[in-house]
Amino acid sequence: MGAKSYVLPQPVFIIAAYDENGIPNAMTSTWGGIRNENEISICSSSERKTLKNIMLHGAFTVSMSDASFLEACDYLGNETGNEVPDKFAKTGLKATKSKYVNAPIIEESTLVIECELTEIVRGNHIHAIVGKMVNVAVDESVLNERGKIDAKKTGMLFFDSFSNSYFALGDKVGNAWNEGIEFMTLNR
Repeated sequence: MGAKSYVLPQPVFIIAAYDENGIPNAMTSTWGGIRNENEISICSSSERKTLKNIMLHGAFTVSMSDASFLEACDYLGNETGNEVPDKFAKTGLKATKSKYVNAPIIEESTLVIECELTEIVRGNHIHAIVGKMVNVAVDESVLNERGKIDAKKTGMLFFDSFSNSYFALGDKVGNAWNEGIEFMTLNR
């Protein structure tokens, strides 16, 4: 198969920022994740309108997509804001201004990370957008009885590059820092 950058299922993120006129703009990205304890890194084509908006305002939000707005999510990843000035409105998604950063929150998303831009790591054609996580907005519908986020309730989407398909988060199969404990006591 050779070395490929498309080898793992990736979470589907919707990155949103305001344009120069204060109109919400968004793009979908499946290349990103937590960089440090309180930072997130998202990769973007250097030509994306959303990247330009993030650099303009120094802020963005990262919404976790779920199946309820799959079509909008797919559209936001395929259409360019450079050619369609208000593609966000086309989707029917609604935005409210974050209380913490100068960026829009997608109301339909149950989990939104609000970020201040800290760095742009420039590549030839792909840039990494690095943001400090300022707040995580969570809808109560995805909380468990202890008030913690229940990953399964989020219905987060993942992109599988092997099949060019979207999948929703599946069943829990184990507990981190616990399942391999037996190996830690062997031969000590």
